[in-house]
Amino acid sequence: MELMEALRTRRAIRTYTDEQIDNDLIHELIDAAILAPSAMNLQPWSFVVVSGSARLRALSDEAKRYAISNLPKGSPLAGHLADKEFEIFHGAPALIIICATNDERQSDEDCCLAGQNLMLAAHARDLGTCWIGLSRPWLNEMTVKKELGIPLSLKPVAPIIVGRARALPTATSRNEPRIIWGH
Repeated sequence: MELMEALRTRRAIRTYTDEQIDNDLIHELIDAAILAPSAMNLQPWSFVVVSGSARLRALSDEAKRYAISNLPKGSPLAGHLADKEFEIFHGAPALIIICATNDERQSDEDCCLAGQNLMLAAHARDLGTCWIGLSRPWLNEMTVKKELGIPLSLKPVAPIIVGRARALPTATSRNEPRIIWGH
């Protein structure tokens, strides 16, 4: 897939088929993620993979309870969380959590760059992805890290679900960019 086409056609996918994603394909996506640039070439990322739709549904329930109890008043996410049918992980068969391995100033951003690479690589392989930022505070809880086998020294930054899309959403319009030409 040509790069500009991938950028124009990639969408956040929130409905998935039951097809599981094999470990070789997940490894391929991670190989693409680590091609991202990083400050001082520190490559401050580690990857935690949680597989299985049933496992992710159970985790989605836990993450939803946590989000409901920690959501700021007036959050636009309150409506989603109030919906009994809403699943934070959207029924996806895999979750790849990109974690920062150190506290360097740029490490979170470096993990975000790796996440974008991963999502574009998945799109090129006809897989859908969605960055689940709502789960990040929950994933950083010590008990959740222990439950998922995330070393306590790692900081979950980019939780990305992956799977075969059940449906492709239509493109949303983009605002005209605000460009300021410096002196």
